[in-house]
Parts: sequence; structure tokens; C-alpha cells
Amino acid sequence: MSPMLEAPRRRHSAPVYSPRMTGNAGTSSTTSADLQQRILEAQEAERSRLAREIHDGPAQALANAILQIEVVERLMARDPALAGAELRLLRDVLRRELADVRTYVSQLRPPILADLGLSGAIRDTAEQVAGILSIPITVDLDPAVDELPTAVDMAVLRIIQETLQNVRKHAHASRVTIRATLDGPDMVLDIQDDGHGFVQSDAPAGGRRAFGIQFMQERAQSIGARLEVRSRPEDGTRVRLVIPGGREETT
Repeated sequence: MSPMLEAPRRRHSAPVYSPRMTGNAGTSSTTSADLQQRILEAQEAERSRLAREIHDGPAQALANAILQIEVVERLMARDPALAGAELRLLRDVLRRELADVRTYVSQLRPPILADLGLSGAIRDTAEQVAGILSIPITVDLDPAVDELPTAVDMAVLRIIQETLQNVRKHAHASRVTIRATLDGPDMVLDIQDDGHGFVQSDAPAGGRRAFGIQFMQERAQSIGARLEVRSRPEDGTRVRLVIPGGREETT
């Protein structure tokens, strides 16, 4: 009798995370269509947000700069010293606005995901903001973060970018931590700062912070994820994104 041969062991692929779908196979196409619709709506909301921020930020600053230059022109003849001081102030304003424009450009640069993967894109974004704010931003990511589907990693990157924008504009933080971990089949991302914090119920409905949180909520919903924002005055802010998913095996 010939010896029994051991069956080949299954090889497992790297974990792949995707939004948890509900319902049976008969409803999968409808669910997929709904997801695509939510993604399109989130993209439109993002375009509206960027248009609003560019209008209220760099565009307004450039309009003010033109007026300031006209003032400096009139001062040059009668008070060169004051004209020089005004030019230095204008230079500082334009430098700040240039930093804003560079941030917007980085948000509109999807190829970074193809070039660096999600983990690399997160680190690149963190490095840019850390350079602008001159504070440390610690990034600690589980390798599985690079296994998220394309539609999901784009949303994750946008949420992290928006969170860091809020840190830059509002938090006055001295450090920030970005962490991605696995909790069973779920991917959990935490962005924590030690800034001023805020009373969430006091955020004005039409304000920049409330608008940004709404944008992040829409992005999270578009991929079937859950977003939590927790903050208290003088106790910093924590943004948590929980992405439900499952491990897929191949033989």
C-alpha cells in the first residue's frame, strides 16, 4: 500500500479589505450602483468644497494683494520706509497663501496613490503638513493599509488630508499622530492631535470646521465606513475611521 500523500496546503493571499455589503447576491448590483452614486456625490461635494476654499482663500488674498500693491505705489514717493514695511507684510501674506495653494494641489493629485500606494501618500501628506507647521507628525501604519480597494484608499486619503487641514487651520497643535491598525477584519485609522480642541455642538453649521467634518462624513459613508470625531476644549481632537472588511482566501 502506497503511503498517503499530504494534500497541498492552501496558500492565502494578502488580506483585501472592502466595504461590507449587505443583502443577498440578487441585490449586489443595486448595492454596487448605490455605492458608485455615493462616490460621485462625494466627488461633487469635494469639488464644491475646493471651489469655496479657493474663492475664500487664495483668490481673495490675491485680490487684496493687488489693492495693497496700489497702496505701496502711492507710498513709494513720499514714504519709502513705510512702503518697504508694507511690501514685507505683503510678502508674508503671499507666502502663507502659497502654502495653501500647494495643499490644494496635493489634494488634487491622485497619481500619488499609484506612485506611492496609500501608505506612501499618507506619509507624503503628513510630511508636507509637518513642514508647514514645523511640528512632528508620527505615522504608524499596518502594512495591510495598502491592500484597500482603489475607491476606498482615495476616500481614506481625502479624509486624512481634510483632518490635517483642520489641524493646520484650527488646532494650534504641537504634535499629531496618524495610526492604522487591524481590529479583526476591520481597518481602523486614528488621527490624534494635542491642540486646543473644540466644543462640537458649538461649531457653526456653515463654518469651515463644520463643512470639513461634513465632507469627511460623506466620504466615509461613500465607502461604507464609520467616522467619529471627538474633541474637547484644551484636550485635542481625535478622528477615527473604521472601515469594515473581510479577508479573502485563494487556493
